[in-house]
Amino acid sequence: MKLLYPFALLYGIIIGIRNLLFDFNLLKQEQFGIPIISIGNLNMGGSGKTPHVEYFINYYKEKYNIAVISRGYGRKTKGFRYVNSSDLAELCGDEPLQIKRKFEHIVMAVGEKRVDAIRKITLEHPKINLILLDDAFQHRFVKPSVSILLTDYSKPFWKDSIAPAGKLREFSFGYKRATAIIITKCPQNPNLSIPKNINSKPIYYSHINYQAPVLVHGALSKNIILITGIANPNPLLSYLNEKGYTIRHHFNFSDHHQFNNSDSLNIVKKMNETLECMVLTTEKDYMRVVPSLKNKLPNLAYMPIHVAIKDAPVDWLTL
Repeated sequence: MKLLYPFALLYGIIIGIRNLLFDFNLLKQEQFGIPIISIGNLNMGGSGKTPHVEYFINYYKEKYNIAVISRGYGRKTKGFRYVNSSDLAELCGDEPLQIKRKFEHIVMAVGEKRVDAIRKITLEHPKINLILLDDAFQHRFVKPSVSILLTDYSKPFWKDSIAPAGKLREFSFGYKRATAIIITKCPQNPNLSIPKNINSKPIYYSHINYQAPVLVHGALSKNIILITGIANPNPLLSYLNEKGYTIRHHFNFSDHHQFNNSDSLNIVKKMNETLECMVLTTEKDYMRVVPSLKNKLPNLAYMPIHVAIKDAPVDWLTL
């Protein structure tokens, strides 16, 4: 690992110079006339951005007309596009599709250039009066009203190193740009030592509430074949064990894994070998499993999650 530190230092310096250009207004940030909440992280995935975006949609859906903009990680398309609930994940990304199917009433869009996306949405949907930017902490061309920084309880950013020596996208002092920090995937009674300088920011704790499995077809069972393509499946594994599920086999793919024919054949083969079981996957993975597997599995379900945030403010926009 020490051999990677020179490369990490070089990478960090390059990103640091970019940030300085924004800090000194040599690269311009654009502000808009409606509130914008950015939700992002310092590390490379695994902090739970999507369920927190959903949290903010639920939080403000009665008061605002909301649009969500994501880059659409893992999609095979480029540029701006609106997300429809009938889309395939390859067109827009699994997480934007999950959000759109859960919240049909919102405007959901993907686009690498967030400034252009905001302009297009506000022009074509003039009633939109709140925008959520998914995974935009490093996207500094937009100046948000509130910037929410997420970090995983099991490995907070102050205990990590910059890539490639660690998983950080920039040096940890980038946290200073955040309006507030949410420590995610916490146990019910978190006990985390936070450095004094970081504790000067408003800090909140969120934990995952697993919901009852949603049956796609067949019958529910606690005898399962588990399919995950998420950054850290360990919290889910702990929950399933605690609730008495028997995991007969775990297909543990990398985050945003694109399922192919070989994967489908292996999963179907394992299902046929394992009697009286159900295939269970995460809600995000279900967005990608459906095209290749939905009609090949007799018992299929996915597990949604919600997040709860302890002592959340009355209005995040007033932070």
